[in-house]
Parts: sequence; C-alpha cells; structure tokens
Amino acid sequence: MSKHRIGFIGTGAVAELHQLSVDKLEHAELAGITDLNQERLSRREKEWQAKAYPDARALIESDEIDIIYILSPVEAHYEQAVQALKAGKHVLIEKPVAMTVEQIREIGRVAQEMNRICFPAHNYIYHPEMIKMKRYIEEGALGQICSAWFTFIIHHSEELASHYPGVIRQIMTHHLYTTLYLLGKPEAMSCSATKLHYQTLEREDQSVMLLEMPGGAQAVLFSSFACDDDTSSPWTYLVKVLGTQGGMNYSWRDVLYNRAIGTLGKAYPKYEELFFYESEYFINECIDKGKAPLSTLQDAAVVQHMVELAEANLGKHMISC
Repeated sequence: MSKHRIGFIGTGAVAELHQLSVDKLEHAELAGITDLNQERLSRREKEWQAKAYPDARALIESDEIDIIYILSPVEAHYEQAVQALKAGKHVLIEKPVAMTVEQIREIGRVAQEMNRICFPAHNYIYHPEMIKMKRYIEEGALGQICSAWFTFIIHHSEELASHYPGVIRQIMTHHLYTTLYLLGKPEAMSCSATKLHYQTLEREDQSVMLLEMPGGAQAVLFSSFACDDDTSSPWTYLVKVLGTQGGMNYSWRDVLYNRAIGTLGKAYPKYEELFFYESEYFINECIDKGKAPLSTLQDAAVVQHMVELAEANLGKHMISC
C-alpha cells in the first residue's frame, strides 16, 4: 500500500507536534512543507527531510502531495482550505477552523462539492479515554448527567500569547467542541472574561462560561493564560463529568516531565498523544474507510456560533444558544 503524502502549510510550534505524529503513522509521510518565514522553512526542511515549497499555492497544486494540513494563522484558513479542496486534496485544518460561521459553512460546501474530507483538528476528543468517557455517558453508566467541568490553566507569556487570539477563541473553542461531543449542544450560555497580566495586548487572558445543557445539567468551562496550577490537585487540563450513578475524570497531569515542545514549557504526554490519535483517525478511518470525523465541520460551525455569541454578550445573563 502506497503512503499518503502530506503537506504542511505552516511550520511553527503546533507543526512540531503534527510532524512527530505523522512520523509515527504507518501509511503516511510528510512530503512537503511551506511557510512565510523562509528562515524557519529552510531549517525545517533539513530537520524533517521534507521538500520545501515557495508558497502555499505551490504546495497545494503539487502532484506530489495528497493531503494538506493547514497549520497557518486562522486568518489564512478559509482561503487555503478552499484552494486545497478545489485542488482535490483532503484537508486537516487546525482550530479555530475559520474566522466566521459563514466561512466554515462555505468550506463545508466546497468539501461536499469536491467529495473531499475536511477534518477539523478538534484533537482533544480523539484520546481513547475521551472516547471511553463518551461511551459510558451514552450507555447510561453514570446515570443522569448532573454537571461537567472543563478547565485549561497554563500560563502563556505575553509574547507567546501575541501569536493567538484571546482565550475565548483559542481555548474555549476546545472546551466547546468537547462539550458538544460528550454532552450535546447547550441550550443557553453566559460568559465573562478579564485581562490580568498583559501589558500591551488588547485581548482577554482568562474566561469562564456557564452552559445549561439539555436535561438540566450544567457545565462550567474555564480557560486561563494568566497562571499555572501547580497545586497538589492540578486543573491544568481537566474534564470531569458527574452523574447520579457515577463520574469520570480525564487529566493531562497524570504524566508530566520537564521537556518543552511546541508552545508548552513542560511535556504533557496525554496532550502530545492527541496529535497522533487525530491523524491516525483522519488517515485510517476517514480517508481510507470513509468514516466521518468525530467532530465535523457542522460541529465547528456550531462552536464558532457560540464563540461569537460569547464575545458579543460578555457579562450578560443567560442567552439562548
């Protein structure tokens, strides 16, 4: 069986994790890369032994590339995704998928028209423990779901945070698609946000959402770039779901060691593994077997709608989703 040939648009921090994951895939290989930063592109070409292309269009139009990973800033996602799909390539697109709901829907329309897969990189849900949690919930093992917590608490310096939008778009997007996957679409939501440690950046570094779920359960979503949690019971990244008959935890802090990679100053193996699990599912299940992603472009549009609602209604009481 010939290998799927993958091309990366973007070779920054998140691409490091994607490269490690692709390197472990049995039926795929990194065949091409491109980046606006020519110095970094030249360095990655040597490190990763992948052909460097002068720009995204050249990579997309190459006959030597089958699949495009869009790992560029979100502002470029829509144009690059549409170009890649129209060129007949399957696409994995980092989150946030696009800037607006309309852009996500148009990407979905083009993917359907071209009969190509566009896979949102909603990687947090692809860990086997998360898939198991969903199964237990659906089987009723936890009883009636009462509450859920989703937390991300990892300090980001102002310089690092300058490469991202605020935590609502950057981190709440993760929490929202995970909520959608595990519990379904919220009926109502409220959101507040604050800026605690940025000196010049005009964006939030901490936010909390309260969601009212079908059946009466409540979910609390918390995201912070302002601090770390190094307590004896850390909430660095935590998903907790409680029901009338039981509960489940999922945490990145089960294993931790000092080795920086990507954007994080410490190694959280459960985080790094997510990139392999999503690529494995994308290649083996979606492309090779025709299955749908566990989190679809339709889900990405729902999440983007909730993000936009949150930003437009900060500090207000519950609003309908």
